[in-house]
Amino acid sequence: MKGSRRFVGSSLDEALNAACSGLGARTEELHYELAEGTAAEGVAIEAAVDPVAVLGLFLAETFRAGGLDVTGRLAERPEALECELSGADVRLLTASGGRGLDALQYLCNRVLNRRAADHVPVHLDSDGFKARRSVRLQEQAEAAADEALRRGAPVTIGPLTPAARREIHLALADDPGVETDSDGDGFLKRVVIRPRRRR
Repeated sequence: MKGSRRFVGSSLDEALNAACSGLGARTEELHYELAEGTAAEGVAIEAAVDPVAVLGLFLAETFRAGGLDVTGRLAERPEALECELSGADVRLLTASGGRGLDALQYLCNRVLNRRAADHVPVHLDSDGFKARRSVRLQEQAEAAADEALRRGAPVTIGPLTPAARREIHLALADDPGVETDSDGDGFLKRVVIRPRRRR
């Protein structure tokens, strides 16, 4: 098991308690297996924090605490831990360009960074929302670039979440006529699109 550590107790419960204490996790957040050849020392297990379990519990408890009708279906992929959200209150997360969805995704990654040293990034989505948003942001970026070139002056878009800003920067990365910068402090910043300076 990747990243696992060995814990021993006189019973399985004691070994699990030792693992919880040593890994800073709850039993339901662990992935463990009985270690072989340990009868003389009691019960030994190989245990590690399970990112899927941590994320599932975090989301379930967050939605319950907020009184939200939202559920998540998790899928572990080699490149990301994907969660498809559904329920009557998902619209609260996708409103305002998906600010709530991006903020929740940021929190999920922060929680896993603290709990599991080695994990793939978390990606949250709902019914293809991010793909549709990506198309809108690319169109918005291209229109702003055209306007900046036409006016010969910077054009500002936002405020945007980090994920949305990244979409704007990527959409214009290969445009030889403009350059982009993020402007502002905090989670929400603006993207400034300006004609590229002549060298």
